[in-house]
Amino acid sequence: MPVLPEGLTLKGGTAEPRGRGIAALRIFQPGETIATFSSPSIAIPDSPHLSTTCTGCLLPSSAGSEPPSTAQPVRAVKACTGCRTVAYCSPACQKLDWTTGGHKAECKVFKRVRAEGHDFLPTPVRALVQALLRLEISTAMEEMQGHVDRFRRESGKLWSDMELQAMAALHYLGRETNTKSLAEAIEILCKSYVNSFNRLDEDVGQTGLFMNPALAMVNHSCIPNAYVQFVGRKAVLHAYQEIKKGEEIEISYIDRNFHLSHRQEALKTRYHFTCTCPRCKDDMDIYEVCRAYPHLRLNSLSLAPDIQKPQDHHGPSLSEKSLLNATVEEIEPWCSTPLLGLNPPEKQKQLRWRWTACKPLRDSHAHALEPLPHILAEASIYFGEQGNFAYSLCISSFLATQTEPYKEAAPFAPQRVKGGFMVAKLLTNTAPADVSPGAKSDSLISSKSPLGRISTALGKMDQATMCQVLLEMVVYYAPAAHSKEWAVFHEAKDLLGDIEALQGRETEDALVKAFMRNPNGADERRFFDQAVLLPLRELSAFCFDIMDNEFSS
Repeated sequence: MPVLPEGLTLKGGTAEPRGRGIAALRIFQPGETIATFSSPSIAIPDSPHLSTTCTGCLLPSSAGSEPPSTAQPVRAVKACTGCRTVAYCSPACQKLDWTTGGHKAECKVFKRVRAEGHDFLPTPVRALVQALLRLEISTAMEEMQGHVDRFRRESGKLWSDMELQAMAALHYLGRETNTKSLAEAIEILCKSYVNSFNRLDEDVGQTGLFMNPALAMVNHSCIPNAYVQFVGRKAVLHAYQEIKKGEEIEISYIDRNFHLSHRQEALKTRYHFTCTCPRCKDDMDIYEVCRAYPHLRLNSLSLAPDIQKPQDHHGPSLSEKSLLNATVEEIEPWCSTPLLGLNPPEKQKQLRWRWTACKPLRDSHAHALEPLPHILAEASIYFGEQGNFAYSLCISSFLATQTEPYKEAAPFAPQRVKGGFMVAKLLTNTAPADVSPGAKSDSLISSKSPLGRISTALGKMDQATMCQVLLEMVVYYAPAAHSKEWAVFHEAKDLLGDIEALQGRETEDALVKAFMRNPNGADERRFFDQAVLLPLRELSAFCFDIMDNEFSS
């Protein structure tokens, strides 16, 4: 039986429809850390990135590139002298992985892999090898659900892949492959597939696999009251809203902003259950879920302080909802695929197709419904890559003020904190004399063009003050969103220090500090509205003009 962290208890039983779950033994407040899960766990980077990621701290190498901040020094990784496969950024990380991460046992396995001409084992195979080598892991996994029979009956090619992966693990372990050993290995693979987490962290380019038997017992909901963030070799469980004593703790196993049918398909395919949460049962849209969040008042310190007023946005009408559901169900699968790796002309073509496909969402002002926010985010990245930071800023401002607050009602939600940080960084790259890409000067930009109008708008704004307020909010919410070890937290602190060191801004600095101390004060609120909120809304108003100008058919 997995040992649960303090403050948590086991709930339910394996015979119940939802199986066992985890409940709170005390009250947890919104943003509070519920528990940290570390051992026994499997925490490994994605195998294709083994040579560039420290297997100890699980952070990628930053050698040869500019460090993200002064608080994040350059990391160079060196391969293990034994297997020449996994890498470490320091002797301390190597010792940690040797004693805690299981490399002491798997080093010989990787030597065999190298001897047979392969660079590494696929990530699922490596996780299986660790589970077979580490008795504490295999013992803790005994009570996990694996749904082996369902995988065999329903998974087709995935089941065939699992058989090959199990045979590969046994081969490199030097163990006999027979009916019994193969069945045991496949069962562990199934349990790993159902109960592991993707350690995706786009901020530092971090990917990998994390599995902890205790954390795996937390059940799913499409309206979760908690969420998980990864910090090094640990998983940190945060409260998304107040959780009462005795209440079950629930997280979302998938991207909960997807359409109902796509959520159900994803859950059925990987986890083999049908979600019956209130959102799925009543097919609630983004706006309905937002209005149901019990702590909307927390948004008084955010880029959407009026979101607590339900009349501000009711979402699509009932008649529109049926049409929008059909549209989203049709376009979401292909409109949500990442554009990473495509060249600029191909990205532009894809964005044009996707922007056109989202016309019903735009016409209904359902701007928070996916895949529209995803397309806007991809467009912002596209313009940033082209050096057109002004366009990227306007689109990011729209996302931060008009979409993300409805998708994530809590102001400390990681996506909202990152969105505010993105706007702050873009503000530092859009000085009025340099808002256009390439070598264009203001004199060559038509005052009626989008870039000309944006340049004029930026020229009237105090970008330093806007940036300072945004960074203050990022630093304030980052520990609840993730941790004080988050790269975003450190980079925001560094940028904030640079702004505070500027000479001649004593008055502005005092106003910013006063607002952070008392965001609901009349004078402080007036300052925030005039200095930050209204300028961001003005910038966000350019968003659709930019998209139409660049991507309309």
